[in-house]
Amino acid sequence: MNRREIIQQRLFNQGLSANRFENPDEVVAHFGAVQAQDFSMALWALGLRIINPGRSAIENLINSGEIIRTHVLRPTWHLVHQKDIRWMLELSAPHVKRATQYVDKKEGLTDELFLKAWKLIERKFGEVDDLTKEDIMICLAQGNTTVGNLLAAQIIIRAELEMLLCNGAKKGTYALFEKRVPRTGQISRSEAITKLAQLYFKSRGPATLKDFAWWSGLSMTDSKFGIAELGKQLIHFKLSNLEYYHFEMKDSIPQKTTFALLPCYDEYTVGYSEGRDIALPSDFDNSKIGNGIFKPIILSQNEIVGTWRKSKEKPFVETHTFSDSTESMELNINKYVEKVCKFYG
Repeated sequence: MNRREIIQQRLFNQGLSANRFENPDEVVAHFGAVQAQDFSMALWALGLRIINPGRSAIENLINSGEIIRTHVLRPTWHLVHQKDIRWMLELSAPHVKRATQYVDKKEGLTDELFLKAWKLIERKFGEVDDLTKEDIMICLAQGNTTVGNLLAAQIIIRAELEMLLCNGAKKGTYALFEKRVPRTGQISRSEAITKLAQLYFKSRGPATLKDFAWWSGLSMTDSKFGIAELGKQLIHFKLSNLEYYHFEMKDSIPQKTTFALLPCYDEYTVGYSEGRDIALPSDFDNSKIGNGIFKPIILSQNEIVGTWRKSKEKPFVETHTFSDSTESMELNINKYVEKVCKFYG
């Protein structure tokens, strides 16, 4: 498999070369987890992959708890389907806690302080269903436990990892995890690793071992175990000294080129480490596009050709291409700008 074929298969598996999904929760379930620290852009990451994108429909699923926004896999927010969040947190919480230890220590978050804070927060939830971070800080202050903004954030992250809190019914609020997430059958740690590997390579393959370890936050040993457990289900090949893994495609991949305005932190780029470079422009200073992660990017003819951003003035989207754009590219950009504007309303 060559570079062009890798990109073609990734675009299909990522739901970018064809709208394979009718509902936002199907996208989240397919990916396992979708990075979501930029909430507005995360909504578009789901919207551009469904047949009839609508922001309100996605927000409703998040507000209802069918899609959970929480810290999982790595110390950042992700969107996860409620049916997957328990086993995924049970698997990843220990290493995410280790990743947050430095900030916890710096801010003074100890186990003793967390238990004291949680008792106060839990008592407050006996009066209301949802709390903002500011509400939590006030609640703690009233209980003679005054904390700053960053320490409050660390307390909330710890509560998320302990499956005590998750997102509430409104943006920027938190609710009790047990009230929003139905109980599901438990699976073993080894089953969870294998399941996570399966989700990863089905939605993001072809990808490497290091790609999977980066995305999942798992150790190399655990990542190797997940790949080994999938065994002959995975096909592997080498290109430019990197070994890629992917599932065999049951159906032929549409041989067409893809155009899209991708959000920052989109799984098309953030879902890889060493395997990300193959999708980035060659002979180009990729810091100008935030390495394909930190800036929204323009994808044309299966290649990254520029960046875009939302603006306050019409047409409400600014685009910048690396070279003179063709007439067909301009046409596609205009069509997609209309699509983005319609989505955000």
